[in-house]
Amino acid sequence: MSKYRLLPLMIAMASSGHLYAQDAPPSADSGQTENLEEVIVKGVRQAELNARERERNKDAFSSIIATDDVGDFADQNVAESLQRLPGITLQKSEGEGKFVTVRGLGPGFVSVSMNGNELASAGADSRAVALDSLPSDILSSIEVIKALTPDMDLNSIGGTVNVNTISAFDRKKDTVSLKVQGNYQSYKEEINPKVSLSGSHLFADDTIGVGYSLSHEDRSSVVYQVQHHSDSLPRYVTPDVSTLPEDYQGDTLLIPFRYEARQEDAERTRSSGSLDLGFRPNENSEYYAKFSYTKYDDLDTALREYYRFGQAGSGDIVHTDSASGLFGLVDTDLQQQFFIQDGTSETTAMSFGGENNFGDGWTVDYSYAYSLGEWTKPDGRRVQFRARDLPMLGVAGPGYIQGQVVAPDVLEALTGSSSLPQSGGYGGLNGYQDGQRLQENLLYDNIFIEDSFREDELNQVKLDLKKEFADSDFLNYIKFGVTAKERQRDRNKDRWSVVPGDFTNGCEGDEECLQFAGGRLGDFATFTPAHPDIQHDFITLDAAEYLLDVTTPIAKYTDPLRTGQDSVKDDYTLSEDTAAAYFMGEFQISDNSSLIAGVRWAQTEFSSTGNLSIRNDRFEVANEATVLDIAVPMEGASSKYDDFFPSLHYRYEPREDILVRASLWTSFTRPSFNQARAYASFDGRVEVCNDIVDSPNYGECSDSPTDIGAQSLDDLSASSQNFYVSPDNVINLGNPTLTAMTSTNFDTSISWYASEDLYVQAAFFYKDIADFIVDVSGVQSSFEDMPVTIPVDQISEFYFAPNQVYNDVNLTTNGENAKVYGIELSYSQYFPLGLFVQSNMTLIDSEANVGDTIRAEEIQLPNQADTTVNLTVGWENDDFSLRLISNYRSKVLERIGSCSKADIAADTGAAYPENCADWADVYDDDTFGLDFKATYQVTDDIKLYFDAINLTEDKSFKYFRGNQYSRGNMLFESEDYGTSYQVGINVKFM
Repeated sequence: MSKYRLLPLMIAMASSGHLYAQDAPPSADSGQTENLEEVIVKGVRQAELNARERERNKDAFSSIIATDDVGDFADQNVAESLQRLPGITLQKSEGEGKFVTVRGLGPGFVSVSMNGNELASAGADSRAVALDSLPSDILSSIEVIKALTPDMDLNSIGGTVNVNTISAFDRKKDTVSLKVQGNYQSYKEEINPKVSLSGSHLFADDTIGVGYSLSHEDRSSVVYQVQHHSDSLPRYVTPDVSTLPEDYQGDTLLIPFRYEARQEDAERTRSSGSLDLGFRPNENSEYYAKFSYTKYDDLDTALREYYRFGQAGSGDIVHTDSASGLFGLVDTDLQQQFFIQDGTSETTAMSFGGENNFGDGWTVDYSYAYSLGEWTKPDGRRVQFRARDLPMLGVAGPGYIQGQVVAPDVLEALTGSSSLPQSGGYGGLNGYQDGQRLQENLLYDNIFIEDSFREDELNQVKLDLKKEFADSDFLNYIKFGVTAKERQRDRNKDRWSVVPGDFTNGCEGDEECLQFAGGRLGDFATFTPAHPDIQHDFITLDAAEYLLDVTTPIAKYTDPLRTGQDSVKDDYTLSEDTAAAYFMGEFQISDNSSLIAGVRWAQTEFSSTGNLSIRNDRFEVANEATVLDIAVPMEGASSKYDDFFPSLHYRYEPREDILVRASLWTSFTRPSFNQARAYASFDGRVEVCNDIVDSPNYGECSDSPTDIGAQSLDDLSASSQNFYVSPDNVINLGNPTLTAMTSTNFDTSISWYASEDLYVQAAFFYKDIADFIVDVSGVQSSFEDMPVTIPVDQISEFYFAPNQVYNDVNLTTNGENAKVYGIELSYSQYFPLGLFVQSNMTLIDSEANVGDTIRAEEIQLPNQADTTVNLTVGWENDDFSLRLISNYRSKVLERIGSCSKADIAADTGAAYPENCADWADVYDDDTFGLDFKATYQVTDDIKLYFDAINLTEDKSFKYFRGNQYSRGNMLFESEDYGTSYQVGINVKFM
């Protein structure tokens, strides 16, 4: 239904809300003369009461996290705090909360602001803002606004997270608090310090307010991961080596593309500060200046052991067993990579503004806000060791992948073959040594250097006018305003990735450099990683750093102008200018009900640059600094669109302890930067196929053209047409044709504020999303049908067959529609003996239609969890507070595989579903976490606390849905981050 036809319907609504009802104080003539004892509420209970009061006073339906009586949050991290709220689920990275999902809609649907102004983010190229860099110590409250009014930025179908820095006018008193903490992670086994200082002061008869905070934290951790390849999909195989005694007659097996065991050792430092200056010279004027700065340093050393099953091509599949999932391959690679990545993220935000009352009930608000996000990784680097031509066993099944190098006779015994091809890397003086943790003969075969930079700059001006009608029985106020934003985003990534031994001229005669260029793992100091799934020893950090120092000139020699494919494929500049205007009013329907009605107009202008990039290094001549990679600028992407977004928000208080709200509102979400920018890249080295009929390699495909008969670049050229670009290349695309998603949203809730001790709320919500955006992998498409123009006509180095359908295209597309509906239930009660329960449950269902050309049937909306439950059971008195906090989240669909009606038709009658890849849906499995938190109030001014986080040792687990040929689910990624403990002291000085 068009949102323009919503206005008549909106008038007929009723529904929901929030806050705690207090008894009215006795009046002066009530006759009550006795002295009333003052009751001071502290701790967890005080924090909840503060939140409820703020929620109830909001015009829009919100969930709020407030500080307790000493300015403390229950959690140390903003994202971790948010997961306690109804309708909120958390996305973690290396064990820490990073992004939030609101009511089944992922981080890209959720906007993040500070003090009411949108935050710039130089993180990954989505619109999601990482909240793990924001310590809670610099904030006074966190609010999630779930039903937006016209005076808010409506670029948020899911909701808006607004974090507020410490304000003296909010605290209404002088305060100074110092916190010192130590953190211990079970796998890292180190103590990590944290210190923070915050305060607020009022001056000049409370007309000047200063709020401030400083925080610094060191946090180290070790995380164990197991992964499939992130882009390439599993594949169907049957045994096909030429030496098998008889042709294979069994079933096809769906096997993983790769198996990776990773150990991530992170050293993180968070530094942040805020300053809030306020001036209220009289009751009609207020002025403010607010500043905040956060810096997040992340030194990550990563060990990665790869079993590259995908290297085994046609003629290399030795054995499969559909019953056990076991498979045997030859011509595979064993690879070790040692990454050292030191990234820094900095976010600066400032805002200046004021509010003035004038005339007969007029108020003007005005502000200018500036936000800058910068992310730099100036010296990302990696050394790699590899053994090729290995026989290997692998196994995959429900929830696991494993690989192991084996002796050739093991595979021969499985198959009955007397000899197997492509096993030359095993055994002998220079090969893989059976049963040895230290594989001395792994060759130093790659050096990788990366310099990366992202910057996101956002300027915003805003003006609001409000007229209150004190004498009207029907119209409370009218409000209108305008907002304009300018956003500029730049990304530059320079990379060098070379085989050191191929470019020894880069050493410029340095003997140590020449020696290391052809080095082996046994030439360097090694150690045994703690990861239980890493099977071999690795080079040490010190040895890796020294090796990099010596051989880096080789990498820089190969591409001094930084024009190679790896240095240009992710570069872009984009701009996004937006304008908005709104008009709204509040109408008093009765003594206990009111209605806010209005409309917002929003316009977006977007433009970006990008490149088509192809890695083409197979014919580069050794020791010549010539880069043959291909990078062709693509036609710049631009779009402009605008729309109107009406809404109604109804509030009804039938009695003092009941609040009902209802909202019918419209909103939108723009595509992420990475989704909408113009780019196309061939993943990895480009694969070509022999098309010479008389050639013994006719029909064979490889990313090593010389293996299938090519002699030179001329053989591959478009003019010769002897070799064509393979349809099995993985192609990644941006989609400049994406349009913003729009949504019609309905929210209703009823809240019962029975007393300070009992609170119950039930809420229902529904979202009807048009043109929803979804990431799809494994799409079959020709260049002619792709959503962005691919300038292959400008490439003479390769022949692209006309109308060729490519089998593995990863892109983002607008689906047709999606619906999300659910309920949120909240219950909180405090009992006389100090026991208390805080709980909420969210039940969501969704259905999404991506379009017949992508997926024939409806799917669950990506990033949506059917069930989320938070339960806290605790006890507290004046001195102690104990809490056991649990969180459950059901599985979430992260990514979908392509399975169109055409795919299904093509698979009809086939031995297995070769085209329909619905088995490639990736799910994030359900999770259950359990934390324990305790505090002890030593004196009125000193509090000790202890936290135990992830007592259940919950692991993140993602999997391909799979099918009968994979024996069900197949692991995509698992992450084990252990348990953490924190102990600290909070001291109040005022």
